[in-house]
Amino acid sequence: MRLDETCFKEHVAARLFQDGVARGYWDIAPRDGVEWPYALIWISAPTRPNSPDRFFLRFSLKDYPSKGPTATLWDFEKDVRLDLAKWPKGNGDVGMVFRTNWKEAVSLYAPWDSFPLLDHTDWPQKYPGYVWKPTYTIVHYLRQTRDVLHTDEYIGC
Repeated sequence: MRLDETCFKEHVAARLFQDGVARGYWDIAPRDGVEWPYALIWISAPTRPNSPDRFFLRFSLKDYPSKGPTATLWDFEKDVRLDLAKWPKGNGDVGMVFRTNWKEAVSLYAPWDSFPLLDHTDWPQKYPGYVWKPTYTIVHYLRQTRDVLHTDEYIGC
Protein backbone atom coordinates (compact mmCIF):
# COMPACT_ATOMS: atom_id res chain seq x y z
CA MET A 1 0.00 0.00 0.00
CA ARG A 2 1.25 3.48 -0.87
CA LEU A 3 2.10 6.00 1.84
CA ASP A 4 -0.62 8.42 0.67
CA GLU A 5 -3.25 5.68 0.90
CA THR A 6 -2.02 4.63 4.34
CA CYS A 7 -2.25 8.24 5.57
CA PHE A 8 -5.76 8.61 4.18
CA LYS A 9 -6.94 5.39 5.82
CA GLU A 10 -5.47 6.50 9.13
CA HIS A 11 -7.20 9.87 8.82
CA VAL A 12 -10.65 8.42 8.07
CA ALA A 13 -10.26 5.98 11.00
CA ALA A 14 -9.36 8.83 13.36
CA ARG A 15 -11.69 10.50 15.84
CA LEU A 16 -12.14 13.73 13.84
CA PHE A 17 -13.47 11.98 10.74
CA GLN A 18 -15.45 9.44 12.75
CA ASP A 19 -17.09 12.19 14.78
CA GLY A 20 -18.45 13.62 11.51
CA VAL A 21 -19.69 10.14 10.55
CA ALA A 22 -21.47 9.76 13.90
CA ARG A 23 -23.13 13.17 13.46
CA GLY A 24 -24.29 12.31 9.93
CA TYR A 25 -22.09 14.97 8.33
CA TRP A 26 -20.13 12.69 5.95
CA ASP A 27 -18.91 9.16 5.35
CA ILE A 28 -17.03 7.02 2.88
CA ALA A 29 -19.32 5.81 0.09
CA PRO A 30 -18.02 2.31 -0.70
CA ARG A 31 -18.27 1.34 -4.35
CA ASP A 32 -16.76 -1.50 -6.33
CA GLY A 33 -14.21 -0.38 -8.87
CA VAL A 34 -13.02 2.72 -7.00
CA GLU A 35 -9.28 2.31 -6.70
CA TRP A 36 -6.60 4.44 -5.13
CA PRO A 37 -5.91 7.34 -5.53
CA TYR A 38 -9.67 7.91 -5.78
CA ALA A 39 -12.24 7.86 -2.99
CA LEU A 40 -15.95 8.60 -2.82
CA ILE A 41 -17.26 10.47 0.21
CA TRP A 42 -20.73 11.90 0.75
CA ILE A 43 -21.51 15.07 2.67
CA SER A 44 -24.87 15.99 4.09
CA ALA A 45 -26.97 18.78 2.65
CA PRO A 46 -29.79 20.69 4.31
CA THR A 47 -33.35 20.05 3.19
CA ARG A 48 -34.32 22.03 0.13
CA PRO A 49 -37.16 21.41 -2.36
CA ASN A 50 -36.29 18.92 -5.13
CA SER A 51 -32.76 18.48 -3.78
CA PRO A 52 -30.89 15.52 -2.29
CA ASP A 53 -30.05 15.20 1.39
CA ARG A 54 -26.42 14.48 0.50
CA PHE A 55 -23.90 15.03 -2.25
CA PHE A 56 -21.17 12.63 -3.30
CA LEU A 57 -17.64 13.85 -3.93
CA ARG A 58 -15.13 11.89 -5.97
CA PHE A 59 -11.71 12.74 -4.62
CA SER A 60 -8.34 12.41 -6.25
CA LEU A 61 -5.89 11.89 -3.40
CA LYS A 62 -2.57 11.33 -5.13
CA ASP A 63 0.29 12.27 -2.77
CA TYR A 64 -2.15 12.97 0.09
CA PRO A 65 -1.67 14.74 2.46
CA SER A 66 1.49 16.44 1.21
CA LYS A 67 -0.57 17.60 -1.78
CA GLY A 68 -4.12 18.70 -1.24
CA PRO A 69 -7.10 16.77 -2.52
CA THR A 70 -9.25 17.77 -5.43
CA ALA A 71 -12.84 16.66 -5.89
CA THR A 72 -15.85 16.96 -8.11
CA LEU A 73 -19.50 16.20 -7.44
CA TRP A 74 -20.36 12.64 -8.41
CA ASP A 75 -23.48 10.74 -9.44
CA PHE A 76 -23.18 7.66 -7.25
CA GLU A 77 -25.81 5.65 -9.15
CA LYS A 78 -24.43 6.31 -12.63
CA ASP A 79 -20.77 6.42 -11.53
CA VAL A 80 -20.06 9.62 -13.49
CA ARG A 81 -19.58 13.28 -12.67
CA LEU A 82 -22.85 14.75 -11.47
CA ASP A 83 -24.85 16.46 -14.19
CA LEU A 84 -24.19 20.19 -13.89
CA ALA A 85 -27.92 20.90 -13.63
CA LYS A 86 -27.92 18.92 -10.37
CA TRP A 87 -25.08 20.84 -8.71
CA PRO A 88 -25.96 22.97 -5.66
CA LYS A 89 -27.21 26.44 -6.49
CA GLY A 90 -27.15 29.58 -4.43
CA ASN A 91 -25.74 32.99 -3.79
CA GLY A 92 -22.42 34.08 -2.33
CA ASP A 93 -20.05 31.29 -1.41
CA VAL A 94 -22.43 28.57 -2.61
CA GLY A 95 -22.52 30.05 -6.10
CA MET A 96 -18.75 30.42 -6.11
CA VAL A 97 -17.70 27.05 -4.68
CA PHE A 98 -20.15 25.11 -6.83
CA ARG A 99 -19.76 27.15 -9.99
CA THR A 100 -20.17 25.15 -13.16
CA ASN A 101 -18.79 27.68 -15.64
CA TRP A 102 -15.10 27.31 -14.75
CA LYS A 103 -12.93 24.66 -16.44
CA GLU A 104 -15.97 22.47 -17.11
CA ALA A 105 -16.49 22.00 -13.34
CA VAL A 106 -13.69 19.46 -13.01
CA SER A 107 -13.40 20.43 -9.34
CA LEU A 108 -14.97 22.61 -6.73
CA TYR A 109 -13.94 26.23 -7.11
CA ALA A 110 -12.62 26.63 -3.59
CA PRO A 111 -9.32 27.53 -1.96
CA TRP A 112 -9.27 24.18 -0.12
CA ASP A 113 -9.32 22.28 -3.44
CA SER A 114 -5.88 21.86 -5.00
CA PHE A 115 -6.96 22.16 -8.65
CA PRO A 116 -8.06 25.83 -8.69
CA LEU A 117 -4.88 26.77 -6.84
CA LEU A 118 -2.93 26.02 -10.01
CA ASP A 119 -4.53 29.10 -11.58
CA HIS A 120 -5.01 31.18 -8.45
CA THR A 121 -1.55 31.50 -6.97
CA ASP A 122 -2.73 34.46 -4.86
CA TRP A 123 -5.27 32.37 -2.92
CA PRO A 124 -2.84 31.20 -0.22
CA GLN A 125 -2.35 34.86 0.73
CA LYS A 126 -6.03 35.78 0.30
CA TYR A 127 -7.44 32.72 2.10
CA PRO A 128 -4.73 31.48 4.46
CA GLY A 129 -7.10 29.58 6.76
CA TYR A 130 -8.73 27.72 3.90
CA VAL A 131 -5.87 26.65 1.63
CA TRP A 132 -4.68 23.08 2.13
CA LYS A 133 -1.65 22.43 4.33
CA PRO A 134 0.13 19.06 4.57
CA THR A 135 -0.77 18.93 8.27
CA TYR A 136 -4.50 18.86 7.44
CA THR A 137 -6.67 15.80 7.04
CA ILE A 138 -9.56 15.18 4.67
CA VAL A 139 -11.81 16.60 7.39
CA HIS A 140 -10.58 20.09 6.49
CA TYR A 141 -11.94 19.71 2.96
CA LEU A 142 -15.18 18.11 4.09
CA ARG A 143 -15.85 20.63 6.83
CA GLN A 144 -15.29 23.64 4.57
CA THR A 145 -17.50 22.20 1.82
CA ARG A 146 -20.26 21.16 4.19
CA ASP A 147 -20.20 24.54 5.92
CA VAL A 148 -20.82 26.29 2.61
CA LEU A 149 -23.81 24.05 1.90
CA HIS A 150 -25.29 24.56 5.35
CA THR A 151 -25.97 28.26 4.92
CA ASP A 152 -29.04 30.21 3.92
CA GLU A 153 -27.27 30.95 0.64
CA TYR A 154 -27.89 27.36 -0.52
CA ILE A 155 -31.22 27.25 -2.33
CA GLY A 156 -31.13 23.68 -3.68
CA CYS A 157 -30.36 22.19 -7.05
